[in-house]
Order: sequence, then structure tokens, then C-alpha cells
Amino acid sequence: MREVTRTVIVPSVRLTEKKLRIFKELEELYKQVLIELVDYGFRNSVDSFTRLKRDKYRELRGRYPHLPSHYVHTACQDASTRIKSFNKLRKKGLARSEKPEVNRVSIWLDDHLWKRIGHTTILIYTHKGWVTLELEPHKQYWRYINDGWVLRTQPKVKIDYRCKRLLVYFVFVKDINVDGNGVKHVVSVDVNENNVAVKVLDKAFILETGIKRITIGYARYREVVQSVKGNGYVGRAVHGRERKRKKDIRLKIANIVANTAKNINAIVILEKLPKRCPRNMIRDVRDPVLRHRIYQAGFRGVVKAIEEECLERGVPIFKINPRNTSSICPFCNSKLMRGNASRQLKCPKCGFESSRDVVAVLNLEKKYLTSKGCVSFTPMPSEPTLEVVVLPMKEWVRRKSLDAINKHELIRMSI
Repeated sequence: MREVTRTVIVPSVRLTEKKLRIFKELEELYKQVLIELVDYGFRNSVDSFTRLKRDKYRELRGRYPHLPSHYVHTACQDASTRIKSFNKLRKKGLARSEKPEVNRVSIWLDDHLWKRIGHTTILIYTHKGWVTLELEPHKQYWRYINDGWVLRTQPKVKIDYRCKRLLVYFVFVKDINVDGNGVKHVVSVDVNENNVAVKVLDKAFILETGIKRITIGYARYREVVQSVKGNGYVGRAVHGRERKRKKDIRLKIANIVANTAKNINAIVILEKLPKRCPRNMIRDVRDPVLRHRIYQAGFRGVVKAIEEECLERGVPIFKINPRNTSSICPFCNSKLMRGNASRQLKCPKCGFESSRDVVAVLNLEKKYLTSKGCVSFTPMPSEPTLEVVVLPMKEWVRRKSLDAINKHELIRMSI
């Protein structure tokens, strides 16, 4: 059993002017308390929640008597988390300032500061008393409510000033059985810059993602905007659109892989990528455009999305070191040579020839089966039964799983 956690953002209905004013005042009070706690904790090297509360609780309660006491309690938790996060970034040399700064604020609630009335209404305790908040639940929220997930007692709330509503961050948890015993098949996944290769039974699917085109397109757009404006600044909305498009592709890939593995009762084999995967890959790359493409490809993000989606559906996963999976023959372990095409590889010993994406998924499957003491059921070159299928994004993006794709929809390649 493994505990899986998911955060769901549920908006409220549009707030009245009175309620909006109350939450603005509450946010300002909470922010003042939080800034003082973060400043004190960082100056005195205190990142423990219990020590922060011991040192500052009574002082803050006396200074803000009209603020409910539990907001000081949750602000101590918030400040402790921020200080610990900043210290980790500073050790890695990734901190952008000399001390932690409080720019954006989400108000932490505990079980004394909010109550749930049914599934569409909550009460929040403020400095003006209890305030009723009507929610606008969406499909994802109802999915977790109806699927046996447990709602934790500490949500967060944030004011959306543009829409004049409150955003409630609900946290759901569920114990899911991800035991790999009893699985009948293997689904291996290889993540690349512009596609994701997935081997399902006797087919290898190459799912084109178009990440390369998106990265280059937005990079050129930023160059044009910066040259026109002359100040080197590009609006946050441009970066947000690029992230949103890439995130949408990752989630669709994860959904289709998890559904496919669940339908055929398979275990998903993923690459075990290091934390600094992009940095390691661009270490010896001199071309600035290629460095940017590799760094923005989001290999670990795709693997993480697939892993989380599989865990949510109870699909077991297994991670394997991807070393040499794209350069060794999956049948005779010989070093592969470059073929006629740019990504085509050929074995000089046994004559096996295929793209490096197909080679990778075959080797991932072979490594897993070897570690379990099984005999690989991948086809030998003398018996080319494996179908290699290239699917443009428009062909797979609306699919629920790969095992349901008809043969007349496939673009075949020879293995």
C-alpha cells in the first residue's frame, strides 16, 4: 500500500464586496504575521515549527488580538516551510535573493478555522466571524469525492483578485495498492525530446509530442518581443502559455499510458532519471539553441506525470537505469552503429535494425525481465512480428488507451 496525495483547486462563486473586503483584510493580517515569522526565523536560524511557535506565538497574539489565534499557528507552519525551502535552494546555489521573501500568500487553514457543509459549501472563520463560502465544484473535484479519496483537514485559500473569488486548495489522500504481483504484461516507456515511445504487447508506438516545435517557437517569439521592446522583458503570460501547453501534453501522455497498462494488466517500466538530468545532458553541448531545447524538453516531468497517473490508478511501476538502452542491441548486446537515417541504428553482428526509440523500449523491457529472472518475450530479428507505429499528435491525443487503436489508423514502419 502507498499513500497518494492530490491537490485540487476549487473556486468559489463571485464574492460580494463585503466578503471580498473581509478576506482582503484577513490576507493582509496573515501576511504581516508571516513576514515577521520568516524574518525572525531566518535571522535566528530557526526553521522548526515548534520553536517558531514557542518563541513568537504569545508576542503575536498580544499584537494582533483581533486575529483568530489559529492563524498564528498555521502561519508558523507556513513560515517554517518557506525557511526550509529557501535553505535547500541556497545550499544548491539556486537562491535568487539573500533571504526568503514573502511575495505571494496563501492562507493556511486548520480544522478550527473551517467547516464543510456538504460538498458545495464551506465556512471560514475570520476576524469578522464565520463567513459562508459557496463553491463551484468541477469534474475533477467530484471525481475524487466519489472515488473513495479522503479530504485532509488543512486546505489553503487564496484570493483571485481578477475574478473576485476565493480559490480553495483541497488536499485528497488515498491508500492505493501498487503491488506488482500478478501482472501479465509489460509496458515500457522511453521519453525523448519530440516523442514518447511506448511498447504494448507486440506493438511499439511512437507518440509524437511536438515539444521541439513549441520550444523553438516560443524562444523565437521571445527574441522578437525583446528586440522590439528593447528592455529584455517578456510578460509572464508568454511563459505561462508555453508551460500550459507542455503540461497538457504531459498529462495526456500519462493518462494514455496508465489506461493502457491498466486495461491489459501490465506493469509500467520507466527510466530512472537523475535529478539534474537536463544539466548532465547539456554539459558538453556548445550550441545554445540545442542546450535550450534539451533543458526545456522536460524529461523528468513526463516521467513524473506518468508515475503519478499510474499510482492513482493502482498500476505498478518499475524504474530502470537507462544507461546504454539506446546504444546496445536488445538481442545480442552488441554495440549498435548508426544506420542510413539520423535516428536509425543497426547491429553489425545480428543485423537488427530499428530506430533508437524502439531500441530503448526493447532494452528497458529486457532489463526488467532479466532482473526478475524471466525470459524476454520480445521478437528476434529473424521473426519480425513487432509492429512499429508512428502516431502524430492528432491521432493519439484524444485516445483513452493504445490497446484500443484500430489497425487501419496506424502508420507502420519496418523494424
